[in-house]
Amino acid sequence: MGITTRAQLIAQGVSASGISRRARTGELTRLLPGVYATDKPDFMDLCRAVAKWKPDAVFSHSTAGWLWGLIEVEPEVVDATIARNAQDRSPDWVVFRRRALPEVSVRCGLRVVSIEEAFVDLAEDLPKAELEKFFDDAVDNHLPWRRVAQVVDTCKGMEGMSALREQLRRCCPGTRSEPERMVARALSARNFALEINARVGQFYGDLVDFRARVIIEIDGRAFHTAADVFTNDRRRQNQLVLEGWLVLRYSVATVQADLDRVVDEIITVVRKRRDSVRATSRTLPRG
Repeated sequence: MGITTRAQLIAQGVSASGISRRARTGELTRLLPGVYATDKPDFMDLCRAVAKWKPDAVFSHSTAGWLWGLIEVEPEVVDATIARNAQDRSPDWVVFRRRALPEVSVRCGLRVVSIEEAFVDLAEDLPKAELEKFFDDAVDNHLPWRRVAQVVDTCKGMEGMSALREQLRRCCPGTRSEPERMVARALSARNFALEINARVGQFYGDLVDFRARVIIEIDGRAFHTAADVFTNDRRRQNQLVLEGWLVLRYSVATVQADLDRVVDEIITVVRKRRDSVRATSRTLPRG
């Protein structure tokens, strides 16, 4: 069952005419020259078929990203890298990249580019909006920031690397929801980054500025209107206020409808609080 080759079938005693007959009756499905499926293939089966057809191929780009877990959605085509001088044509569902064969790792029993190279391959192909989310989801969840920085530095001079360096500088890993990520990204774009999901005593804040003692919370209605959660939120906020923290709360709807105003307000409040803290520290007696 699964993926098999003509050579394997013949070794099992199936004649050439028997293979042709099974293909005509639908018992076998020809996927690639000399490669057959014995059942309806899923994406992993298609990858295995390409590996049997081209044993030297190395899976890359979207396929490598999916195999490494950098992306969750199954790619529409199988991406693989082959030698520059390879001439074989491929069906529409296979995309061959002809370049010097990259460093090879093994994932799910398949030859695949390293996770770092898969990251760069994917990032080069994504439009800006998708690229931002990809960086925020992948950095630190799958690859430490420093390793990504090393890869980008190693590839310095390649097309698209300046955009990747900018994304690395502005990325906001660690957000727990898309609205939190939207606010964090918008602040980062203004060169006003706050700490994400930072610990404040026994609590955590969505976005935190320790100098100003300001916490930003992005509240989703479905979660925060539950009775016990609503009560705990108020108890938590009261304790933080008593300890000198200012808590700014925004609903998901407000963030989505008026992101610029939310970000303007956060920056204004945090800057005023920072100035107030500095002024207070200058007037305090020494000793």
